Amino acid sequence: MRHGWHWAGAGPSRSGSNGRWGRRAMRSTTFEGALAVNDDEGASPDEGASTDNLTSLPTARIGPRPAPLEWASIAMDCPARTRYEVLLCHSLLRPDGSALLEAIGDRRALLVTTPTVDRLHGSAMRALLEKTNTVSTLVLDAREETKSMALVEAVVAEALSHGLNRRGLLISFGGGVCSDIVTLSASLIRRGVGHIRVPTTLIGQIDAGIGLKGAVNFRAKKSFVGCFHPPEQVLIDPAFLKSLPRRFLASGVAEAIKMGIARDVKLFELLESRSLELIMSGFDEPAAAGRELLQRSIWAMLDELRQNPYEDQGYERLVDFGHTFSPALEAAMGFGIHHGEAVAIDMALSATIARSLGLISSEVWQRIVNLLRTTSLPIFARPLELQLCRDALREACRHRGGSMNLVVPAGIGRAVFLKSRDEVPDSLLEESLACLSSYAVADS
Repeated sequence: MRHGWHWAGAGPSRSGSNGRWGRRAMRSTTFEGALAVNDDEGASPDEGASTDNLTSLPTARIGPRPAPLEWASIAMDCPARTRYEVLLCHSLLRPDGSALLEAIGDRRALLVTTPTVDRLHGSAMRALLEKTNTVSTLVLDAREETKSMALVEAVVAEALSHGLNRRGLLISFGGGVCSDIVTLSASLIRRGVGHIRVPTTLIGQIDAGIGLKGAVNFRAKKSFVGCFHPPEQVLIDPAFLKSLPRRFLASGVAEAIKMGIARDVKLFELLESRSLELIMSGFDEPAAAGRELLQRSIWAMLDELRQNPYEDQGYERLVDFGHTFSPALEAAMGFGIHHGEAVAIDMALSATIARSLGLISSEVWQRIVNLLRTTSLPIFARPLELQLCRDALREACRHRGGSMNLVVPAGIGRAVFLKSRDEVPDSLLEESLACLSSYAVADS
């Protein structure tokens, strides 16, 4: 039995089972209202039909609109695909596993994975894909420190060598870095081919693997070169989490903590009571708690993203909590720290700033720090110094339309944005860094 969360963003209706857009369906997006698509290629609109209500027309084959007599500027509407499915699956790699087979259909596909995932699950995945038109499996050493255009070029070259056409498909089978590379590659091949994600890490299943973006690092800037290119489907199988080391699970839990602090009290309380058990059991026990954690985290992430999926409606995003200082920290540490660990340190510093500003009480601050420590996540690292914080806030302003938009907690389940650098002067940063550093030393 499959359980799915459906991205309900506005977008044109789909044509065909593979999630790509048919030509006739695309024509209908040039008009307001949903036009019925007639499967009869020879059909033509009734010449006497009224155009007052386009939805009443029997076909989407509308003739060209007359050109205006005179114009100095013409607007071009460019509807974007903003709907895809995130499906919760069970035993995805079983020989009779239908979710992935249905998603691929009859298309030529290229599977991209990593050495560890290939060693653990490669044989089962290849056996399943024998029933499809998958042309190749590309194993990449995809890690945060190697996430570059060179890996994107490797994917593009493999697609070219196997003659992937416009209906071709890329499948990412791995963690967030793997999906980043595949997403950017898919956006570039023939100006855009479809892609499916099968995330195998917790951070991939609740965060990096379920959004619209893909990116690579460039000249020590994390995810500086990237794109928005939504997947057709994301297939979530919690069974993959059983093979993850505890450090990787804890890193993923950091992203769940992020959503709990920023918007979901119940998720935060669930993490307080069950996160350690889940990490120790490979997210196997307690089963109900693990399922609820996945569901609440995924729902919260998608619910936030759906409001501004292409980040063109503004730059205030709750999902940026924990992601202001962390990119600079990861780069300063040569990407030797896990992403979730850097996010945890960022959240601890942001919470400390919020406490100094009187936005949260000492009790709330202690709950946040205690949860991070309970899940074996760090709250401080030596490279987190004043200059790094200054640089991070300056970069945040560049990336967020000129406003800092630092997300800080205003309680459990609530957060606010600090928009101006004046709201976080150096004196406040120094005080917060000193308090956090002292607490981390005393707690170690």
